[in-house]
Parts: sequence; C-alpha cells; structure tokens
Amino acid sequence: MSDDQYSPLVPDQTFLNEVKYAARDFVSIADDLLRRLKIEYGTVYNDYASTSQGIMLRDLVAWAYAALTWYLDRTASDCFLSTARTRSAVERLVEQIAYKMTPASPAGTTLVLTFPGGTTSGFIMKDRWRFQGPNGLTFESYAKITQPSALSEGATINVDVRQGDTRILTYTANGSKNQTYRLANILEDRFLAVDATEVWVDGQLWEEKDFLEYEKTNHYEISYLANPPIIRFGDGLAGNIPASGSEIKIRFLIIDGKNGNVRSNTIQSSIDTLTINGQPVLFDVNNPNRAVGGLDPEDAEKAKRFAPSSFAARGAAITQQDYEALSNSFVDPAYGAVAKAYAVNPRSFYSDTVFNALVVDIQTLLLSFSSIIGAMEDSIIIDAASLTTALASIETSVDVLDTLRQQIYSWSGAASAGASSARSSMNEAASRSTLAMNLANDAINTGTALVKYIQDGNTNLDHILTEVNSMLVDITGSHQESTQAASSASSASSAIENVVLSNSDNIMSATDTDGTVDVEVNNIVSQLSSLAIHINNIQSTLSSIDGNFDSLSSQIHLIMSDMKDRIGVLFSDDCLSNYVQVPILSLDLDGNYASPSIGLRSSLQKYLDGIKEVTQVVEVVDGISVLILADISIQVKIVEAYVISEVKSQIESVVISILKGRDFNQPLYLSDLYDSIMESSSGINYVNISITGPTDYLVDGNLIPDSNQVIVLGSLVIKNEIGEIL
Repeated sequence: MSDDQYSPLVPDQTFLNEVKYAARDFVSIADDLLRRLKIEYGTVYNDYASTSQGIMLRDLVAWAYAALTWYLDRTASDCFLSTARTRSAVERLVEQIAYKMTPASPAGTTLVLTFPGGTTSGFIMKDRWRFQGPNGLTFESYAKITQPSALSEGATINVDVRQGDTRILTYTANGSKNQTYRLANILEDRFLAVDATEVWVDGQLWEEKDFLEYEKTNHYEISYLANPPIIRFGDGLAGNIPASGSEIKIRFLIIDGKNGNVRSNTIQSSIDTLTINGQPVLFDVNNPNRAVGGLDPEDAEKAKRFAPSSFAARGAAITQQDYEALSNSFVDPAYGAVAKAYAVNPRSFYSDTVFNALVVDIQTLLLSFSSIIGAMEDSIIIDAASLTTALASIETSVDVLDTLRQQIYSWSGAASAGASSARSSMNEAASRSTLAMNLANDAINTGTALVKYIQDGNTNLDHILTEVNSMLVDITGSHQESTQAASSASSASSAIENVVLSNSDNIMSATDTDGTVDVEVNNIVSQLSSLAIHINNIQSTLSSIDGNFDSLSSQIHLIMSDMKDRIGVLFSDDCLSNYVQVPILSLDLDGNYASPSIGLRSSLQKYLDGIKEVTQVVEVVDGISVLILADISIQVKIVEAYVISEVKSQIESVVISILKGRDFNQPLYLSDLYDSIMESSSGINYVNISITGPTDYLVDGNLIPDSNQVIVLGSLVIKNEIGEIL
C-alpha cells in the first residue's frame, strides 16, 4: 500500500509537532503507530491488510497504550479534589486537610410508654433498651431510665431512642504498631453509627479521635467509610499501642441511616421485658412524632464542596462560609446529622427565617380558621336543608289531618241529618202508639161497661148498639194509630239503616283514619324532635365558631406580638449586624426535607456557640418555613406503542429526583426539567413544561428563590396532548 492509498481511521489533523500528547485514544494511537510504521519500515514492510499479523500487533499495542493512558488520567484526576471521582480518593484527599467525611448518623425520636395497670413500685430501664420499629428496624434508648416511684394506672413516661443494633466484638492485641481491627458483619446497606463506638483495652476505656494525634495517649481512630469499617490504634508517637495479649473489647452500633427516619405511630412494642418485683409488667409503646436525623454517609460531592471551607475555617466560625461548612458537616451521636444548612445575616424581616416562620404560622391559623368556617358552613347548610325537609313533612301531615277533619265533618253532618229524620219518625210512632193504646183502653173500658150494663139486666138495645159502635170506633182508631205508628217506626228504622249503609264506607274510613291520624301525629312528633336536634346542631355549630374564633384570634394576637418583637429586634439601634441565623433541615423517610428535632437544633447551637466569635450572635432555627413549593404542569404526547402509566411514572420519578436534596438559593430552570425528562424518559413524542407557582418567585418562567430559601416539589400535574389529566 502506498502513501497515497493510506486512509487513517480518523482524518489527519494539522498539528504543531509529531507527538500529540492530548490525543491518547485508541484510534489516534493506532493512526500514529501506522504512520510511524510506514515512515520507518515502508521499504521492507507493506502488508497493511486488517488481518495481517503486523496490523494485529499494532492494534494490541494501541489498545494497551490507550488503557494505560486512561488509568494514568484517572490516577491524575484522583490526585486533585476538584477532579476526584471515587469516594475513596475524595476521602484520602480531604483527610490531608483534616476533614473527615461524615459517617452515617442514626435517626432519633421520643417514645411514649403508657402503663395501663400502673406499677407496684419504681423501676430502672437499662440503657440501650430495645424497641421494635417497622420493617425489622430496632430502636434503642441511649440513656438509663430511672423511675423513682410507682406509676398510677394510665401513667406515661417519655424515652428518647435512636435507631440501631448494638454489637460487641472481642480481639486480642498483638502489640504491633498501628494495629487495625475490622468491624465485620455489617451488611452493604447498613452502616457504623458515628460517635457510638466504645473501645476498652484490658477494661480501660480509650478515646476516639477523628485522626490519630501526635500524643502518647490512649486514643484511636475509625475509618467509617472502609468496607468493613476499621479501628486503628497508634504507633507509640501518635497514640499509644495496646500491649501484646491485651483484651480489646469493642461495642458499636449498626444503623440504617436515612431508612431509620420512620413515620409516626410505627414503633409500637418493646423487645426487652420489664420486670418489677419478679413480675413482668406490660406497657404500650408509641412514637407520636416521626424519627428524624438519620442520614447515609456523606457523598463525595458534598465533601468536595465543604472540605475546603471547613479547612479554611480551622475550627472557628467567622464568615458565612465557615458557618455553612461546619453546620452542613455537623453530626450529633444522639440526634443525628444536619441534612442541609445555610447561614445568613438577615437585614430585613423578609429575609428573617423566624419572622417568615411566624408569617407561616399565621397563614396556617387562617387556613385552619377558613377550613373550620367552611366545614361549619357546610354543616349549617346540611342542617338547614334537614329543617326544610322536616318542615315540609310536617306541613304534609297537617294537610292530611285537615283533609280527614273535613271528611269527618261531612260524614257527621250526613249522619246527624239522618238521625234527625229517624228521630221525628220515632217520635210520631211513639205518639201514635200512645194514642192507639188510649183508644184500645177506651174500647176495653166501653166493653167492660157494656158487659156490666147487660149483666145488670138492662136490655135497652139502642144504648147497647151505641156503646158497641163507640167501642168499634175506638178499636178501629187504635188499629189505625198502631198501623201508623208501625209505619213511622219502620220509616225511622229505614232512615237509620240508610244513614248506616250510606256512611258505612265513610265510617270504615273513619275507623282506618284512626291509624292514619296516629301515623301522621307520630310523624309530626318525630319531625319536631328532628327539628330540635338540627336547631341544637346549628346552635352548637355557632357556638363552636365563636369558640374557635376566640381561640384562633388569641393565637394570632400572640403571634402578631412575637412578630412585632422580632421586628423590634431586627431594627434595633445596632441592626444586629453581628447576628448570624442558621436555618437547618432534616430528612424524612422518603428523602424529603423535614423539620429538625429540637435536640439537633440545640446540639448544633451549643457547638456553634463554642466556636463563634465572641462578638457574634448565632441562632439555629428550623428551616422548614423557607421551603418554596414548586407547582409544575407538564403536557406530554406519548408514542402510541408505549404504556401511558409507565411513561407518566418515569416523568414523575425524574421530576421528584430533580427537586430532592436541592441547596439553598438554587434556582429551578425550565431547561433543567426539559433536559432531564427528555434524556431519562422514553416514549415521549413531545412535551411542554411550565412552572405555575408560586408566582412571586417566577422570572421568565423559571423559579428563582431568595438566598435563604430552598425549592421543593409542591404539586405536579401531567396532562395528555388534549389537556386531560393522566
């Protein structure tokens, strides 16, 4: 192959010299070797086929040299903190400036132990008393609990605990310099707790130091990030040497880092048994507050950021960078580590975290009041609707009863008229019956007189005929009157029968109406009772509104008073130019920012007070009020072949990861969201992203926080191309 036929793997570039030290990749090296081969051996070697042994040898040399240069580059990179990539390299470099990467810290919380049956006497609960948490986690008390007297039924005590399992290992010293002992059996996802290791040499407690110091004292150092962790003793100059044959007893705590930040009401039993006077005593366990402070070991990027500042601080807090570096690397063995910290000198109440927290408290109270008013308004509306229903039901029952009253009145009138007619007929029958009886009596009297007249021997025929005729007239009249009386009685009977028959249905209905009346009356009574209940509910609701208003008004007035005091402090004569405020945050189980425990705040406050300038005033505060909740709306068109739920889940995961663990004063740019979503999510045809709030911090569609604020995820709405929420 001639020079004219030579075609390198990559196009030749113009260079100033033959040796291209910056081009050390395989292709460039292979091209340089091929060019050198043609220049030096072109007259004796011309087999440049890809399968020839010469080209094979060239490729092997190029590959070996490329691999070697890669390792040299990595080695060179790991020699400088700014370019170091591995945790071990970063740890080695920061140790040279006396910065120890923060080990894992245990989560902590306070348990409430309730004794339903009380106790017969006082008792002692040993330190490291074990309690069972969720997912197999163990929590231990780190101090002995002494209860001097008996507890009454239902009494409670509080116990501070930290997450972890205590282990003990025993070794025999060999007497050599810089003896090391490994703390084995710590699983990959578990860690050695910071400042929770105790070492005894022949029963004497030695002291842990961050690094071996040039003092002939009984101390040791721990390599927390080694796998497994290592305890290292001195060489006789920097730390004493455990004598040969000495017993080395090591007690240490294995923890789960941030996984120990369990939710509230999840620690509910004791592993150890409490015995009083030989009898086991039962008690209930609960954690009203979630555990906080648990963190995994410090990552390399955080160490690279804060190690130089910590070195520059030299153990004294003077500048803002000093406070941030020392606070962000602070760990308390009992209350855990600070997840994120910031230092600021507030020059106005808008930049003051405490003032902002008071504003948030007022907003919370107002929202609570609004919620209460809304709920009570709904309750009143419901009760008013119930009142309307009850009144309508009562009105219906009254109408039914009024209709029945009118019907009964009509039936009574008809029955009364029929009864009057029957009464007249009966009176006429009775009168005629009396007259018939009188005529009959007259006829009887006449017949009796006639018989006696004849018996006395009187034979006057005219007189006898006259008496007989008179008697017949009386009998005839009596018969006629009796007949008329019977007719009148029959008429009265018929009238009564007609009244009964014509009103029999009405009478039956009236009989049925008795039940209807009872039902309607009972319904009215029931509705009146319901009315009374709803009226009482409304009165109770109004009283509750009044009570809540008084309570909330009192709380708001107290907070307003605190705000006025705070403003007075901030704008005092010296304006607190030497005042340093340090807001800090912890993490919850999901890795979101949470309020730090009071113990962690107090511990950091004590630490900073010990290293600050005497003229400075330092205040460690809860940073939860400086969080800005970002509201994000995403409209996406998903490729038809992809599952919508999976693409949505990918987008949610990307957004959540972007908004977790953010720093103070770190803006959220739309470009960050676009780049991350398009790179990490598959199945997207196109996407439109907008940050919708809070509007006070929006600048050209980006979210720009104040210097002492942190952006976290507020709400995330994902829609399809036609605007439907997925």
